[in-house]
Amino acid sequence: MENILVSMGTVAIMVTVCQVLRHMAREFLKPRCMMERGGGLSTTPLQLAIEFISTLQLCICTHELRLLGESGLLPGLGLSLVLVYLITLVHLTTFGSASCNPVNTLERFLCGQYSGRLALSKVLLQVVAALAARRVTETIWALHMSDLHWHHCQNHFKCTSALKTSTLSNGMFVEFSCAFSLRAVIVRFHHLSANRRIFLVAGLITFLVFAAGGLTGAVFNPALAFSITFHCDGYTFLEYSFAYWLGPLLGALTAVLLFDKKMVCCANVAVQTPRSTKKRD
Repeated sequence: MENILVSMGTVAIMVTVCQVLRHMAREFLKPRCMMERGGGLSTTPLQLAIEFISTLQLCICTHELRLLGESGLLPGLGLSLVLVYLITLVHLTTFGSASCNPVNTLERFLCGQYSGRLALSKVLLQVVAALAARRVTETIWALHMSDLHWHHCQNHFKCTSALKTSTLSNGMFVEFSCAFSLRAVIVRFHHLSANRRIFLVAGLITFLVFAAGGLTGAVFNPALAFSITFHCDGYTFLEYSFAYWLGPLLGALTAVLLFDKKMVCCANVAVQTPRSTKKRD
């Protein structure tokens, strides 16, 4: 029980710290952007800051929850899925306008919502945040706040691949299916109110983790996969890229091609949280 409480405390502290950092970013960057907007300065610095902080939060929390899940300390699958659902709700309600996903950033670029420069900057920051999250998490584990952290540190933070499919193509298809399913549901129900969409998306992500978690980990996010999976033993960088980068990318692009582009673009706006719809980050 102590290990579980420490892991939950670590997640709660990281969410709180990142929320404070987002608040500070809004306080320091938003007034400057508003004062100089007449001179042609956009809110890009604030958007990039929120994107970096939110991606950092997503990756650190996932690192901790993955370690806890793989330890076998959680009593049953039900509790694991409840934790996935709750932390997903927390992420969706605190991220603001950040997507924390290069695939979603590409979609918004294709829809004309992002300029090429902004999209590229966001993707680069997402990757940097994913790498930084791995280093920060290892630093936290090195503090030995629990036996679980101590044992993982003694094993030099080694991890096994979450990719359990018989072939890489199957793994890529699983990630493709998860990304496509999520986009299809968001597009289909983009007319729902912001509060209802959050619960719907959190529920779907939890279901996808239940259905595909044993096959690929059900990541369907290139930045998150780069942080929690690419350094694990089992496959090469290119093999991981094939499954965890190409799969979600093709899934999202298929959604853009299959559905009406206007519907996809509306869904990209509609998926923002209530806070970000009222007050743009």
